[in-house]
Amino acid sequence: VVVATVSVTSVERAFQLLRAVPTSDGTLSGLSRETGLPVATVSRLMSALEKAGAVLRNDEKVYRIGPALVELVSREPRPYDLLALATAHLSELAAQTNETAGVVEAVGTELVHLGQVATEHDVSVRDWTGFRVAAHSGAVGFVLMAFWDDAVLDEYLAGELEVFSPATMTDPEQIRSRLEVVRSQGWLWSTDEYALGVTTVAAAVLDREGHAVGNLHVHGPSYRFPG
Repeated sequence: VVVATVSVTSVERAFQLLRAVPTSDGTLSGLSRETGLPVATVSRLMSALEKAGAVLRNDEKVYRIGPALVELVSREPRPYDLLALATAHLSELAAQTNETAGVVEAVGTELVHLGQVATEHDVSVRDWTGFRVAAHSGAVGFVLMAFWDDAVLDEYLAGELEVFSPATMTDPEQIRSRLEVVRSQGWLWSTDEYALGVTTVAAAVLDREGHAVGNLHVHGPSYRFPG
């Protein structure tokens, strides 16, 4: 009975930590503050979750949701399949622009690239399918952030925002001003903000309740896109 109780408690705490990863700064101390668990307990459980692939830790020792958990969630039946719904539109966008078109799904405050349709250019952007990126990484994230609740946005901007390139926007006030532009026009361009030499234009995909569940975007090498 004692062993079973300990095991159940560990599982409950592990799920508590997983829920806290997107809403905290991702550090051991931040996760401890978010959950109320001792740092030693957080360290032990996060180490086990990292070995299982449920979380990843970068060079700054900041945890993010890992590929094993994303894969598990992606197998769960949903009322819609965003990639299946978007495929025809991606093909049309790619044909119209002669650049790569992609679809992203919102997962908490992060984004998962579900797929893309490329064109036959000698020079093209990489395939981002399966990549998980932060919301402030460029146009693909800003068009979703514009639909966040104020509390979620405030908490996100209060955390440490990772710099991906010299053009990455991390100033909270600049981000808020930019989100007003997105709300006004419904779409956004960005250049070099996540990957140098890549320009992107994106617009959010909304469900029937008006929630942003993902986006459609087109991206290409900055020297030729937009043309």
